[in-house]
Order: sequence, then structure tokens, then C-alpha cells
Amino acid sequence: MRQNDTKICKTPENTYLCIAMGKNFTYVKGAEFPYQYKYEHMAVTTDCVIFTYEDRQLKVLLVRRGGEPYQGSWAFPGGFLQMRETAKDGALRELREETGLEASAVGELGVFSDPDRDPRERVITIAFYALVKPAEVVGGDDAAEAAWFPIDALPELAFDHRQIFEAAMERLRRDIHFEPIGFDLLDETFTIPDLQRLYEAILGVKFDRRNFQRKMMASGILEEADPEGEEPIMFGAPPMPSAEMDFSVCEKRSMPRLAEASVCYEAAEPQPSLPRKGRPGRIASLFRLNRAKYRAMKDDGGKTEF
Repeated sequence: MRQNDTKICKTPENTYLCIAMGKNFTYVKGAEFPYQYKYEHMAVTTDCVIFTYEDRQLKVLLVRRGGEPYQGSWAFPGGFLQMRETAKDGALRELREETGLEASAVGELGVFSDPDRDPRERVITIAFYALVKPAEVVGGDDAAEAAWFPIDALPELAFDHRQIFEAAMERLRRDIHFEPIGFDLLDETFTIPDLQRLYEAILGVKFDRRNFQRKMMASGILEEADPEGEEPIMFGAPPMPSAEMDFSVCEKRSMPRLAEASVCYEAAEPQPSLPRKGRPGRIASLFRLNRAKYRAMKDDGGKTEF
């Protein structure tokens, strides 16, 4: 029998066992999807882990499920892949339908294929993740609700989505050393404290303020972005006390806080000289990512250390 020949044998169940193109399958007369191969098929879904940074907190997008299984539970936006779309297209479609969020790009996180991960049937999911600016979301399609949750205050998640979340956090903490992901969560311009708080939220650690600033400036990936007309901050002028000040050198002194701030400032190490391109004596308060230098550093195999 030639490869393109088809042999049809009627069975008692009014179906037909066919051999075509070297493959065995069953043709079910009148079925919407008539070709059923003799091997079991698995369903495929996509899930989206979407991060944002808002109110000095790293947050992730969840939807409340409107149907079974796990009705009323929180999960990542996602759903079954359609026959004529790629996994990425399906992920973006489900994200849009269930939350109203339009993501310009998502990266593949991984495949999750535990045989018992879904109580309905054997379902394999392809997970994606992305970083977006804060945006309003609203539940749609089969999602009863959509909301942003701080990563340290997540509800119990349906399916194996806690495992998917942990994998996404691991990827995020790894990528932050090699990709400008932190900058994608901030405004176009930002302060060094803004950047430090974001990196602390992602990595789950606390940095020394001056060490963090020194390392970021030494990396060369930041450039000044102060708006015209902003009052410059000069070297040698004692700053006003704030929550950002380091009082470690005088923690044991008992004195009013304003006086304490003055003593601490005088005892502290001098601020390092920062690269500047504006007026002499000026310290920038706003920065932006120098993407050209970041790409050059990455091409040279560089890694952002903290």
C-alpha cells in the first residue's frame, strides 16, 4: 500500500479504523473533531505570571476562578490553548480576556507537567512571565475577579500555581543580574532609593545605601536625568534627616533626633564623587538606564553585582 493510500474498516461502533500517511486513527462519523488517534491525548493550557511594582511593593497578577475546579480560588490568568494559535499567542489572549491587560511581550518560563496537576484530565501547562508598569485590571471571561497581590501576601493558589510562582521568582532573581528587568518596572526616570527598594523587593535582601549607590554608579549603566530648573543638591551641604539616613554610627547616643542627625552626618564617611555631566558640584537626584552601556556590558559577559 502506498503511503497516501487509506484503508477503511467499519467497526461495530459505527466508527472507522483508518491507516493514512503511515498513522493509525479512528474516524468518528459526525464528530466535530473526528480524528481520534489510538494514543491518549493531553490537553495544553497556558498561564501568565505578570509582575508589577507599585506602592514600593513587588506585586503579581491573580484572577479569582469563576468555575470549577477550584471555583472561587485565586490563580494565574490562563486557559486552554486553541487549535490554531501558538502557546505565546494563547497566553496573551487569555491574559487579555481574563484581566483586560494588554502585554506587549511575555517570556517563556517553563513547562509544568505533573500528571495530577489538574483534576479534570491530564493537562500540561506552558507558563509565561512578564514585567509591566502598574495598570488597572478587571475580571473577564471565566475569571470572576482580577487583582494585584503583594508577593509576600499571596492567597492560597489553585492547581500547582504556587510551584509556578516560585519558579517565576527564581527566574526573576536570576535574570536581574543579567537583564535590565528592574528598570522595566520603574518610571523612565527614577531615584537611587527607588531602584534600591525595587531590587530589595525582588531579591528579598537589604542593601547598605551607600554601597548600593556606589556599585550602581560604578557600573556605568545609569545616566543623569534631572529635569531642567531643579534645584541642585550640593556637596558639603548637610541633608535634612529622613528615613533614608544612616544613623548606625550614633545609635547609642541619647539626644533629640535633629541634633542626632547633625552629629551622625558629620561622623559619616563622605559621599563618593558621582559621575556628572551637569553643573559643577551637582549631584543628580534622577537617573535613567543607559541602555547602550547595559548592552555593551552584557555583550562583554558582564554581570550586575549588588
